Amino acid sequence: MTEVLSTPSSFPPSRLYGTGDPTTSSTSAADTQPLQPLVPKLPPDVDPTKLQLAYGRRAVPKLISELADPDLFTRQRSLAFLADLFHAPENVAQAISEDIVPKLTRMLMETDLTIRQKSTECLLTISSHALGRADIVEHNTLMPLSKLFDDPSDLVRKNTYTTFSHTTLHRSGVDSLLSFSLFPLLIAKLPHERTEIKVPILETCYNCIRLGNAPSMPRDAVECDAMSAFTGMLKMEEVTEVKVAAARCIMMLSFYPDGKQIACKGNTVPVLVDLLTGRKAEVRAAAAGALMSITVNCDAKRMMVRENAIPILMDLLNDKSESVLLNVIKTITNCAEDYRGRFQLHGCIKQLQGFEGSKNQQLAEAARRAVQVITWRP
Repeated sequence: MTEVLSTPSSFPPSRLYGTGDPTTSSTSAADTQPLQPLVPKLPPDVDPTKLQLAYGRRAVPKLISELADPDLFTRQRSLAFLADLFHAPENVAQAISEDIVPKLTRMLMETDLTIRQKSTECLLTISSHALGRADIVEHNTLMPLSKLFDDPSDLVRKNTYTTFSHTTLHRSGVDSLLSFSLFPLLIAKLPHERTEIKVPILETCYNCIRLGNAPSMPRDAVECDAMSAFTGMLKMEEVTEVKVAAARCIMMLSFYPDGKQIACKGNTVPVLVDLLTGRKAEVRAAAAGALMSITVNCDAKRMMVRENAIPILMDLLNDKSESVLLNVIKTITNCAEDYRGRFQLHGCIKQLQGFEGSKNQQLAEAARRAVQVITWRP
C-alpha cells in the first residue's frame, strides 16, 4: 500500500547538481561574525515536504533500496527524504538494521553535490545516536569519510567533521580515528577552515586527547605540534566558541607531562593569561582551566609570576561565574606552591576563606585547599 502525497515532475539533465557549490566561500582568519548555519540547496524537484512513501514501517526500507537506483534523481530524492525521516530515532534504528551505513559510505565519493551533502547529513544524524556511532565504527566509515576533508562544499565538510565529533564521544570511535592516523590531518586542516567548521574539529581533537590510549596519545599530538595549533586559535580574533574549544584542548593536552612542557616552552601561558581578562565568562573559565592544568608544572608556576598573572587571578575572585571561580582558585592553589606566588597571594586569604561557606561543595573544598597551601610554612 502506498501513500501518495505528491508526484514530482521529471528531473531534466540540466538540473543534475554537482558541478558547483553555492555554499562554498572563503573565510579570513579574523572572522568574528556569529556562527551561521550552513543550509543545503536542493534541486527544485526534491522537496522533503512532498513525500511519496511506502506505508508505515516499509517507508525507510523502500527508500534505502532506492539508493542503488541508477537514476540520479531517484537517489537524490531518497537521500533527501531519509535525511528528513532520520529526525525520528525509530527510523534511524530501522535504517541501521537495514545496513544503511555501508550504503551511505559508498555514496560519499559521488561527484553530485546533493548526494554528498545528503549522505553526510544522514551520517551526521546517525552518529548522534549511540547505536549509530557503534555501527559507524564497526564498518570503518571514518577512513572513507576523511576523504571529504578537502571537499569544495563547506556544508559537506561541516557535516563530515561533526560526524567525527559525535563518533569520538566514545572510546571506540577515538580508537578507530587514531588507528587510521587521522589526528595529524585534523590539526593540519584546523587553521585553514572557516569558523563554523573549526568548532567540530576542535571538539574531535578534545575527544581524542581525552580518550586516546597510549602510545597514540599524547605521541600524535606532540609530533604534529597540536599545542601550537590550539594556541594559534586563541591568538586569532575568533568567536567565543572557537576560543573555548581551543582552550579546552590545551587543558586536556596539558594533563600529560609532555603537554605541560610544550606549553611552558611555547607562547601558550602568556596567551592564556591575556584571555583571563576577556569579556566572556566562558572564555575566562576555559583559559583558567587550561592554566590550572599547566601550572602543575614548576616552570609554569614561575612563568605565572613573571607574567604578572597573580594579580589578575586575585581580581578574578570577584567574578560572578562559579566556573571561573573554581578554575581560578585551583590555579591559585598551584601557583601558591611557588614561594614568590605564595607571597603575593597572602592578600586574598580572607576572600578565599569567604568561599569556604559556599553552597557549591567543589568551590568550598577548593577554597579550603587554597588557604592551606598559601598559609603553609616549612
